[in-house]
Amino acid sequence: RPQSHEVGSEEDVELPYVVAVFSEAVGFYQIGPTLFVVQGWDARTESGTRSWYHLHSVVVGHEVSSACFCPKGAGDLCDHLRFLADFGDVQFPRDNIPSSTGNRDCILFSRQRNEKININIFSVASPGQTSVKSRAVVRQEGDDKGMGTWSCSRDKDANVLCGHITRARHHLQQLLQQDPSARDANSASISGASDAPARVAMQQQPAISYLPILPPAWATLPADHKLYPRPPAMLSPPDVIRLDRTAQGSCTCGARCAINGERTTRPCTIYTLTRSHESRIELQICPRCSSRHRQFIGGDLRELGLFNFNNRILITHDLLDDYTASYTSSETPFVAWAGVVSRRYQRHASPKKFIPDSVFRAAWFAYSRLQWLVGDMECPECGPTPEDTIWDGVTLSFSKKRLLPSLRPPTTVDNKSPHHNSQYVQNQAMLINKKLRRSVRRIIMGPSLWGDSGDDTDDENIRNPSAGTGGSAKAVAKAGAEICERIDLIPQTYAQLSDVNHDLGELFNTSFGIGAISSGVEAQSVYVKLFFQISAEESVIQTATRPALDELEKFVQNPTITNASRLVGIPVLYNVLKYEEGKGRCYPQNLLGVCKWIHQRGRNTLDQLRHGPLANGSRQDLEEPIEFTNWEMTGSCYSMPQIRRRPVYPKLKHDTSYEAGNRGAKCSKYYAQYGEQRLTGGIMCAWCTHSICYGFHCIPKGEGRNDVFSAIWTHWPKPPKRVIYDFACALGPYCMTREAEFFADTQFLIDDFHAKGHTKCAPACFLRTYSDVNPPLASINSSAGECGNGGISWIHKSVSYMSQERAILYTKVFISIWNR
Repeated sequence: RPQSHEVGSEEDVELPYVVAVFSEAVGFYQIGPTLFVVQGWDARTESGTRSWYHLHSVVVGHEVSSACFCPKGAGDLCDHLRFLADFGDVQFPRDNIPSSTGNRDCILFSRQRNEKININIFSVASPGQTSVKSRAVVRQEGDDKGMGTWSCSRDKDANVLCGHITRARHHLQQLLQQDPSARDANSASISGASDAPARVAMQQQPAISYLPILPPAWATLPADHKLYPRPPAMLSPPDVIRLDRTAQGSCTCGARCAINGERTTRPCTIYTLTRSHESRIELQICPRCSSRHRQFIGGDLRELGLFNFNNRILITHDLLDDYTASYTSSETPFVAWAGVVSRRYQRHASPKKFIPDSVFRAAWFAYSRLQWLVGDMECPECGPTPEDTIWDGVTLSFSKKRLLPSLRPPTTVDNKSPHHNSQYVQNQAMLINKKLRRSVRRIIMGPSLWGDSGDDTDDENIRNPSAGTGGSAKAVAKAGAEICERIDLIPQTYAQLSDVNHDLGELFNTSFGIGAISSGVEAQSVYVKLFFQISAEESVIQTATRPALDELEKFVQNPTITNASRLVGIPVLYNVLKYEEGKGRCYPQNLLGVCKWIHQRGRNTLDQLRHGPLANGSRQDLEEPIEFTNWEMTGSCYSMPQIRRRPVYPKLKHDTSYEAGNRGAKCSKYYAQYGEQRLTGGIMCAWCTHSICYGFHCIPKGEGRNDVFSAIWTHWPKPPKRVIYDFACALGPYCMTREAEFFADTQFLIDDFHAKGHTKCAPACFLRTYSDVNPPLASINSSAGECGNGGISWIHKSVSYMSQERAILYTKVFISIWNR
């Protein structure tokens, strides 16, 4: 390494290569205990090249011995070796990768997408050789099937016959298919390693600016803190940017100190909305950094509307906010936006080109970490804990290879998680006998037993429109035989229902008995829906929550019209009672007996679910703070702090198991297979009815009921009155099985948008059933989540190629701006 310049000289400014590496404009990756890959560097254009090289670094005694295989690596002018000597101890600690792992034969260290093709870059060892010098860099530009252009840094003329390329082709399929034995069908067979450790990312260098920054002017809320006077747009930057002696300065090493030392001025470039400006900035030598690092203390500069990235690159807040405005309004990747700005700079005759998109990307993320986007995950109308919440999973995913151990969604359990003794409760359906439930449904569903009488039942889950009797003589005969079979079931079904409850059997016989069919008076649709709900597979608690059971108890004790009007929480009963009122007669005794029976079944089931050592008291809140509170690390960001840990349920065998598509026979709809196999499971978002997002968390593998349950349990002091979710029919039993006391007052409902696929679910599962009898519920915008998710889809492509921390921050900024 060349001798250090005298500290304070003009050459003491950070080398452009150092700036480019720290801003991720060029690659410098550790992929093994002693192995690095480094991107080529063009000092003339101050940009990275297409070439990649290997760098080998080992410790001999107390000295570090390194060799770089780039063209300049044999001399003293190699920027890669100089960077490693100056920053290696801090950026790449020797204990970051266990030495026992070794340097693997084939490693995919870079995967990016350019327009419509993937760019995959591998480090590949030569067969039978272990030296770093024998390794090659293989590059593919094409699709994930292995098609496209392959090139090798060592065998440039061998094309697909190259052994390095063959090994890389197989390795790509092994990673994509997650199968160590996978092979590329378009390449010859060759043995190779199947698994490789992810590269070790260099620790991010902090920006010079460190104080909180105001939100964009166009996204400011009245309640936002006035951190400092917002400066006007910078039209003509100052010739010299002075240090503020009354404030602290900052260095890229992380040091902050008072401005009271020897100062010097250095050149810098200010990037505005339309062009760049050359200026000079006053700096102070950093007392913490060693002289060979040549770093300086610089000012924060927020009062000038400037973001000080590294004392050489200064960017106006307006320019950074311009990208925020673009990507939160439409799909705008960094590369596309930087291209637009570059053309704008060219049009305005900028003395310098716009910085590379990778440098701007690093600056924008550093800027966004400081932007004061707080207090925007709460609706001014719904308050801190909305009564109606809408939950939906979004296919916003990043690569599984970028998952970090710091990701801790609300579903996480550890050795500090409390153990709760909740257990499965069998026979929660209103009718315990499964065969009897099927018999009732078969009798009341399908073509009318009374012939074509103009039945007004409009529920497609009850009357099957495709089961008509039209068509050929054979079809008519088949339909007639089916109706005869259904009629033959009636006497036995009537008897079995009477055994369950006398009034239940008599009420069924009145509407669906042989005598009713013989009379030609078809059963009213309200009774069809009532018995469809009674014979449903869902728990009786789905039909009547605890508040609804309380109102039903009052009605059973005093069956007045006023008390009947309060049964809007049980729409099927409410509609039957209103029908009988419309006839101008008293409520039939059999109907009152059925109401009493439903109340008893609901109470008994609820008591069984609440049984346990903590059943009659609230679950304990946290006695000590959660260690992982940084949402940028954990991937869990909600407007409410975490107040509980997700419990462990030893008596629930499949408590935290991953839920694949099938959800059993109770519902015909499947969980969506979110994301591709190589990506994470997306995010779970909580919305109020005004499309304000109250928070989100990243899902490592795939969406399931556990995501909604855990998010509510860990953050909500008291659960919402209504939880609207695509799979509410399965979420309700899941939550009640685990924490019945906590969720006893909550309704779990399917929104109108997702209702179509739930062909086996009873009316009590759907929001529209309740809004028909309770007008205020009709004003609930159950599609609020879908509206928000439609906006989030704009950033799907960008997030899929980001690291975990950047993906989380990018998502958080988008949601904050959306809410504003």
